[in-house]
Amino acid sequence: MQRFRQHRAARFQFARGFNVVVGPNEAGKSALRDALRLALFGNPEAAGHRQEASPPWGSADPPVLELVFEVPEGQFELVKDFATRRVALRGQGRTWERPKLVQEAIYRALGFHSEKAFTATAHVRQAELHEIGERDVARQLGRIVAGADEDASRALQSLKQALESLERGLLRPASNPGRLVRLRSRLAEAEQQVAGLRRGWEEARALAAEAARLRRRLAEVDAELADRTRLVEFNRSLQQAQERAEWLRKEVSARQALLDQLGRLEEQLHRTRGELEQLPPGDQDLVDRVQAAVGKAEELEAHAARVEAHQAPLPPLLPSSRGWAWGAVAVAALFAAAWPGFAAPARAVLAAVAAAAAWAAWANWQARERARRARAEAEAENRERRHLAEQMRGQAQGLRDQARRDLAAVGARSLEDLRQRVARRQELEAELRSLQQRVGDLLAGRDREELQDELRRFSADLHAQLQFLGSEPARSKALLPLELQRLERELEELGQERAQLQGQLQRLEARLEVAPEEDHVLRAEEELAALRGELERLERRRRALRVALEVLGEAKAAVEVPARQAVEEKTGQFLARLTGGRYTRVRVPQGADALRLEVWSEEAGGWLPPEEPHLSRGTVDLVFLAARVALVDVLASSLRPPLLLDDPFVTFDRPRRERALEWLRELSRQRQVLLFTWDEEVAQHADAVIRLAGPEEEADSPPRTWLQDFGGLA
Repeated sequence: MQRFRQHRAARFQFARGFNVVVGPNEAGKSALRDALRLALFGNPEAAGHRQEASPPWGSADPPVLELVFEVPEGQFELVKDFATRRVALRGQGRTWERPKLVQEAIYRALGFHSEKAFTATAHVRQAELHEIGERDVARQLGRIVAGADEDASRALQSLKQALESLERGLLRPASNPGRLVRLRSRLAEAEQQVAGLRRGWEEARALAAEAARLRRRLAEVDAELADRTRLVEFNRSLQQAQERAEWLRKEVSARQALLDQLGRLEEQLHRTRGELEQLPPGDQDLVDRVQAAVGKAEELEAHAARVEAHQAPLPPLLPSSRGWAWGAVAVAALFAAAWPGFAAPARAVLAAVAAAAAWAAWANWQARERARRARAEAEAENRERRHLAEQMRGQAQGLRDQARRDLAAVGARSLEDLRQRVARRQELEAELRSLQQRVGDLLAGRDREELQDELRRFSADLHAQLQFLGSEPARSKALLPLELQRLERELEELGQERAQLQGQLQRLEARLEVAPEEDHVLRAEEELAALRGELERLERRRRALRVALEVLGEAKAAVEVPARQAVEEKTGQFLARLTGGRYTRVRVPQGADALRLEVWSEEAGGWLPPEEPHLSRGTVDLVFLAARVALVDVLASSLRPPLLLDDPFVTFDRPRRERALEWLRELSRQRQVLLFTWDEEVAQHADAVIRLAGPEEEADSPPRTWLQDFGGLA
């Protein structure tokens, strides 16, 4: 085992005889037993078995189980990998990997036909001795009794049901009659149907003759219609050709006129582009720039002239003689006043005159200084005005020089020349845009090549229409308008006649469709003959079913007794050994459930069911333990499959347990016995003992993968 419940990696080897697996609770005994069962019957592809094969705690990988076993044919190795969901059975130099074939081989080796039959008999779980899977065991017992793959009782019941289903409604009316009654009713209906079909077939022959006449006339009308229709359609095609030719003439003329107009516009566009390309460079921005520079220069020059024209007037200078005269008078008066020869009043007058003359001289000097300063300020202001005027003229000259350079760069002689050139360019560009717009409007999203292609196609189509109109068939088959009208009226009359013929023919064909044909009559007669043969066959089957019921009933009664007796004898022998001779007889009542047991009690003086309170719990478990092993021998016939027993002695006292252990040891001489228990005393009776450590022991000791202890071989 790998990764199966408590067992992460473990290997076990069992002896051929009596094996005892000993261990405390939670040691893994049930896991080992379930691993053996899953190895035998588990399907890694089935969801239920994958869920049952759970890995140990801490592991996510599903388990892998390997079983090596021996059968009379030899040794085999069985591997069931629940991780990869694969099965393999190896032996005799071969390998089987299909789950169904592997399972069939296991069933043959064990002698059981199902897992439930094995678990109900040879696999005894704790406290489940009295639980026997009745359905599977009964089915396999039925196979043994019947000697085939079908239970004899079920076969008899099936025969009875088949006969009752066949005869239902023969003796008295039934809501769901049987096949015989239904077949007889169908036979009567078929006879009436055949008679009606024969009458209908005679009528259908007359209808078929009339339908043939109508078809011939309809073919004649169709031929006349086809001829006249072709002539009318040809004349209509002539009209259409004429109309199309007229339309094509207009289209060709329109396309040609459009192409001619396009040619003229394109030629004008070419001339305009050429003239525009030959014009010297120049644009409105340059005109505006040069005009702005010249205008600015003129403004600066005019402003400079105005600045120069407005010179500040120079104030006149006062003469300096007055000042000197008044100074001289003051000095003279001052000297005279100082002269001692003059009297005091005269000196006072002279002093006053000297003071007045001095003041007049000082006032004259002040006036002259003010006039001089005013004249200096006026002269400075005039110099500033002349300097500003010179700057303005310099700026104006720079602007005029820039304008001349701009004109020279584009080859213009003057501003007026540049204006005329730009105006002409604008006129040409406007004319170019107008011409392009007119060309675009004429093309309407197409190009010249498309127009030329259309002109060629329309011209070719017009030529073809004119050729068709001038051909010999057109001249010979052309009709006048009155002739065409007469022909169309004839067509209408023929169409009405055709519709009438079709209506009559459809009604006849509808009657012919429901009318029987000769094949229908023949098939109906064949079906009638088949129904008569089927009725004869059912009558023979009815007689055969009655004979089979009688014979099979007698055969079942003859072979059922030995199988029941075998179960009763073996169970009685085993029970006598297990109970120390107290209970020795067991029976399966005649006609009752094949698994219903009864035990003879000397104390009660009669047959008792193995259940409480008629028998003690321990005795009941002994009865079912003996019955399980007896069923194993009967079901498996000559094979001796192993027994898996999980502590079946829970309700046994010591004497019962000792007898049971001795009995198991005797059984182990012919078959392998595996007993799972916690009781160390049981190990004394075993040929081989496998001890499993409990959870506490495992925690105190290192893990082991080989857990085995064979008596004398360990």
